[in-house]
Amino acid sequence: MKNKVLLGITIMLFMLTYIMNCSFAATQADKDKIQEQINQAQREKNNITTEKKNEQNELDSLNDQISALNNEIRGLESQLSELNSSISEKEKEIDEKQKELEAKQELLKKRLVSMYKNGSLSYLDVLLGASSYMDMLASFDALEQIADADTKLINKVTEEKQSLETAKQELENKKKEVDSVKAEKDAKNVQLTAMQAQKESKIESLTQEEKAKQAEIDSYNQAMARVNAELAAAARQAQAQLNTNGLKFDGSFIWPCNNKVVTSTVKHRWGRMHKGIDIGASYENVYASATGYAYNAYDRYGYGTYIMVFHGSGYVTLYGHLSASKISNGQYVTQGQVIATSGNSGSSTAPHLHFEIRQASSTTEFFSKSPLNPLDYLPGGYTLAAGAATAS
Repeated sequence: MKNKVLLGITIMLFMLTYIMNCSFAATQADKDKIQEQINQAQREKNNITTEKKNEQNELDSLNDQISALNNEIRGLESQLSELNSSISEKEKEIDEKQKELEAKQELLKKRLVSMYKNGSLSYLDVLLGASSYMDMLASFDALEQIADADTKLINKVTEEKQSLETAKQELENKKKEVDSVKAEKDAKNVQLTAMQAQKESKIESLTQEEKAKQAEIDSYNQAMARVNAELAAAARQAQAQLNTNGLKFDGSFIWPCNNKVVTSTVKHRWGRMHKGIDIGASYENVYASATGYAYNAYDRYGYGTYIMVFHGSGYVTLYGHLSASKISNGQYVTQGQVIATSGNSGSSTAPHLHFEIRQASSTTEFFSKSPLNPLDYLPGGYTLAAGAATAS
């Protein structure tokens, strides 16, 4: 019977060790690392979103400028079309006046040539052919009036043609001005359109980056969910083993090392909460502060190599910045047993032992709940180093 009991205990301890080794594959360090990755990815996504918003605002402004510019260009094109039409009409009128002028000039030329060839004979013929003196005067006046009328008509046509040419020149000058303005507008439109294409390309690129970063965040969130599930399962299994083995914590702790010089207490330090006490133990033995089940963990950016010991009644102790662990995962340790050597691993500036006490029902809750002050639970006889309790 005794052998069966011993065999049962052996099997139970083997299963406990196996369960603890499997259960604590995920640690708070994993969770902290994933959370930092989530935070970093979210910050990067926020930066991308902000940059994308700024680019979109600039694109909207460009679109407004291009729209206004296109309206101006359409107005200039309409103005140019009207000017071209007016110039064409003036050219037609000038051509007609030119033809009319040439006809009048030709007619006058013929008359003058005829008068020149005939000389005074023409007038004499007219005078001799007159039936009376009054008829003679009338005929002479008629010749003068014909020549004078032709000259006036030619002068009038010439003035009208010059007026048309002046108006045409003014229209052409106006057209040059409008052409120049339109050319500037077209050049600016080309420049804005190129900038518009660049902005659209940039926004599309940022959109893809934003989607990729969100996918990264989703991936981290899934990893966080898995770690939380593993940590919750680990805590349940650890608690089940504590209950199964009837381990009851009597509430007494001992100092986790021989050195009792406290270099830092629970306080706000360097912009965040320091959740335990630092003890000036330099590469010294670290003892289990109370009996329980221990497991190893590692946090590169925080505790470094550390050990957590579950004591029952919800109490858990943590020993951080260790140089070496001397226990295996799931190992049952007794109060005062050497479990590690203190050191300088993780986020640490000098060799020391970081020690925490918390009361929690799960590993996840341990890190989320406010820490207890170990000095309220440890025996006296310690020394506070200068500045140890001063917030900074």
